[in-house]
Amino acid sequence: MLAFEFAPLAAGGVYRPLAFARHLPACDCELDVITVRTSDYAAWTTAPIDSTLEIGLPDAVRVHRIASGFPDWYWRLTRGPIGFRLAQYAQWGDPVAAFWRGPVLERLDRLVAERRPDVLLATAPPFGVTEVARLAARRYRLPWVVDFRDAWSRWCVGPYPSIAHYLHTRAAERRVLGSANVAIATSHVTRADWISDHPSVDPSRLVTIYNGYEPPPSPEGRTGGTEFAVDGSDGRRHIVYVGSFYYTPEARAATYRPLWRRRPDQWLQYRARREDWLYRSPYFFLQGLRRLRERDPASADRLRPVFVGRIPPWLPGMLAETGATRAVTLTGPLPHAEAMRLQASADALLLTSAKVEGGRDCSIAGKTYEYFAAGAPIVSLLHDGAMRDLVAESGLGLFAPPDDRDAVADVLLSVATAPDPRRLVSPNATFIARFDRETLARQLSLELRRAASEGYRA
Repeated sequence: MLAFEFAPLAAGGVYRPLAFARHLPACDCELDVITVRTSDYAAWTTAPIDSTLEIGLPDAVRVHRIASGFPDWYWRLTRGPIGFRLAQYAQWGDPVAAFWRGPVLERLDRLVAERRPDVLLATAPPFGVTEVARLAARRYRLPWVVDFRDAWSRWCVGPYPSIAHYLHTRAAERRVLGSANVAIATSHVTRADWISDHPSVDPSRLVTIYNGYEPPPSPEGRTGGTEFAVDGSDGRRHIVYVGSFYYTPEARAATYRPLWRRRPDQWLQYRARREDWLYRSPYFFLQGLRRLRERDPASADRLRPVFVGRIPPWLPGMLAETGATRAVTLTGPLPHAEAMRLQASADALLLTSAKVEGGRDCSIAGKTYEYFAAGAPIVSLLHDGAMRDLVAESGLGLFAPPDDRDAVADVLLSVATAPDPRRLVSPNATFIARFDRETLARQLSLELRRAASEGYRA
């Protein structure tokens, strides 16, 4: 498995390949993971390192840590705004495809000779990993499976430098989907987008394997070290949100800035579609909380929202703007196991999603599945898309249109006043059980065997 991001890096994209690594050996799959040296991540990301993530990997999993391949001059160049913009326009595709290829092939030359693997598995993003895997599959005549944790050409974190860069990415995506034995999406909406965007690709090779959950730890099994237990001893209802909000005011402003107000270096930028990520922030939740405080201060005071994760610089200002500074507890980053315990003991959980203009949101936050395992009501401020589909079928959703302050306030009022908030919902246990990670690993093992039995596709 080629996984540029892997434990002990505590980033959202790590948990899926890590879970597969833990559970595939039970499906009679021995696994060699090729990933990046831990020391190389500091130049790549600000995500923390959590050494506890590596605990429990089976002996049948061998982790090979190699250089990222990125030269120091690249980081020096892209550290400044001018160099960063120059690199954007000069790069055709993901730089991982160029820089990590050499270290990967050097290690694979030895591993393929020693281990004689049956199949190659690549997980992305970074999306350049898929192109490295396609090259490696051809070099060693190996069948291969590509696992997309996110959409690729439709990924809307930022604009493409130009429409030509977008078309280049679409072509690369088509090559990867067309050459892999199996391509896996984490969302049924992503798979539908692939079929629509690339009609030449055989849809039988495009499958969906969702993300999932591990059995939640006992709320009483805390390892200590945090004051943020949500045991209800303070008489309040705790609404917990875990993880990043994936929003910055600057990026949103750039999304909606008209051409005539852009800098010249932004004139050629292109977006395949527009997504309003303000809806991924807690803004509309906080507006609903403010509305409840205006209508029923006593009920609003019974609520204690808890946000777990890194505190972005814009969040204190948003809390002040909505009058929620004292109401919301910010824990900062916590170990993953501790965050799961908070979810398991919460009275309700918060989930938000982007607003996609003229389309459906393909994203399903990884926390969604952990929320399913926790079994608490999910305050669901979600727009049309894959995440809303799953939460609705889970039976755990308390839905409100994010733009409707009174509707959000009504949901919060129900959590504040219910004798037991968990009785507000009726979990669909059969549906939720589908997302146990052991079950998902068995699905992946079947796709790996399918690819191995077919052999390399020239």
